[in-house]
Amino acid sequence: MTETAQQDARPIQRVAVVGGGGSMGHGIVIACLVGSPDVEVALVARRTETLEHGMHLLRSGPFGLEGAVRKGRLDEAAMQSALARVRPTLDLAQGVHAADLVFESVPEVLAQKLEVLQAIEAAAPADAIIASGTSSMMIGELGRALARDDRLVGTHWFYPSNVMPLVEVARADRSAPWAVERTVRYLQSIGKHPVAVRDVPGFFMTRFVNAFAAEAMRAVQEGICSIDDVDTMCRKGLGWPMGVFELLDKTASFDAWYHAQQYLHETLGERYAIPPIARKVFLSGYRGAAKLKPGSRGGWYDYFDIESK
Repeated sequence: MTETAQQDARPIQRVAVVGGGGSMGHGIVIACLVGSPDVEVALVARRTETLEHGMHLLRSGPFGLEGAVRKGRLDEAAMQSALARVRPTLDLAQGVHAADLVFESVPEVLAQKLEVLQAIEAAAPADAIIASGTSSMMIGELGRALARDDRLVGTHWFYPSNVMPLVEVARADRSAPWAVERTVRYLQSIGKHPVAVRDVPGFFMTRFVNAFAAEAMRAVQEGICSIDDVDTMCRKGLGWPMGVFELLDKTASFDAWYHAQQYLHETLGERYAIPPIARKVFLSGYRGAAKLKPGSRGGWYDYFDIESK
């Protein structure tokens, strides 16, 4: 058996999630713990408060393990098993040193991602797969941080990441087939539905989602309809469980949308320009639910003093 075949065949036994204290990262931790009953998962965060916040969300958050037990989706023994297999740490090197697969889930800021990916490569095993959780940045561009960019792939999860089945798997020109295939198989094994896409800015889903969110913002900005009207029409006309602004607020995803839109604007041009109304809300510190985004002053509904339905 060739070395590549051996790399491809080995089971994933240890996973690390760098940025695991965030709203997306803690869900990835849960997905791996629940989907792989024997796998140990390191939850890596940079600050003590972020680590504690991530562990709180993992256990007691809106989509945490305790809620899954209450809803009958998980039994008490499975929850205790999952909690026993999570390894919270502030030490990135300690968190990734034995990992077979490292999910990077830090904010959508290029310099920060490059710094973290470089640190992961320096500390992780030489044959570990490194999967960036970017929603917009090209994996090939992020690969410049690595000496071996062939083991870098993209895994774009959707909130809540332990509930939503889709994961976009981005394959760059330099991504090794064994790394892509092994990542896809692992995601399938934990109950996800991975779809492999070509490495372009925003892949498919971010281009699509960001475009309709920006159009909703422009409609409000131009006085066509109100924030509440947009969300009502999305729910009643399209059958969505939440409208555009409800989604940005309740999932604290406005931050991620904003940074992704900046990158898409830089790489793809004016069709992804940030509407002035979005810039105003963002720069005023309203970035979604404070319980998910510590330091946020609230969301769109709070900024405009609208009572959420």
